[in-house]
Amino acid sequence: MRELILEKLKVSGYLPPLPDVLIALQKLMNDPDCNVEDVRRLIASDPVLSSRVITMANSVLFGGGRDVAQNIEDAVVRLGVGAVLELCYTLELPNSIKVPQTFGKTRYWKHGLAVAILSRELGSKVLTDKEELDSCYLAGLVHDIGLLVYDYLVPEQFDQFLATTDFNDPDQPLEMLEKNFFGISHSEVGAAYLKEWWPVSPKVVEATEAHGGPGLEKDQTPNLARVISTANRIANRYGLDHPFETGLHQAADESYLEALKMSREEMDELVDWAQIGVLAAESVLE
Repeated sequence: MRELILEKLKVSGYLPPLPDVLIALQKLMNDPDCNVEDVRRLIASDPVLSSRVITMANSVLFGGGRDVAQNIEDAVVRLGVGAVLELCYTLELPNSIKVPQTFGKTRYWKHGLAVAILSRELGSKVLTDKEELDSCYLAGLVHDIGLLVYDYLVPEQFDQFLATTDFNDPDQPLEMLEKNFFGISHSEVGAAYLKEWWPVSPKVVEATEAHGGPGLEKDQTPNLARVISTANRIANRYGLDHPFETGLHQAADESYLEALKMSREEMDELVDWAQIGVLAAESVLE
């Protein structure tokens, strides 16, 4: 089945296209001559998106409460082009990519959003590479995209996998269960999909493929993949998981706290803040 999945990945008809506005915004981000007016004009061309961007820019998720944005230009100036791109991904993706009913659309995207918020905060503490820092939020948001790609490429087999797999098995991580059934994990499927069809940083692709791997550790050099892995484990630990996390709770190991130089109390506070951000965005995830 692995070969079938990888072959279908190369044919665009099987997969949802990335919204045009996201492709255009990503191209602007990659243009060294991009300026605020370019971004404002592009978003303003879509009145619905424009209105939602202004609303979300003033939410706690994107630091609302000070210098309230009255229009798109205010939002871009206050947040910066990078944060506006993150905001647009948050608004557009949940309505452009189908989530299986078995998952629950809101729960799936709440998990992605929680990992995105946590990744952005953890990355700011340990990463120095600008490309990795700029990629934290998006990599967190889409780290589980491979789960949705299964449903597009092999829906009948995916339904069978969900119906016949014991997700309570305490000895098997999700990726091992997937490899036993499909011959490939959702991490690899998601990375292949992003690499083939999305104009995103290779850092996002690499982090997607490795998000089930090692997290941040005291004596290991931090990188984006380790940040996403750690954020994912923290989200799972605090109940911000997707519905098919297995009985193997990798999050029980809190060695990442030492790498982050954070106490358990400080992590609790950070997760509380992330939960508030998720609640602030919940209306756009329904």
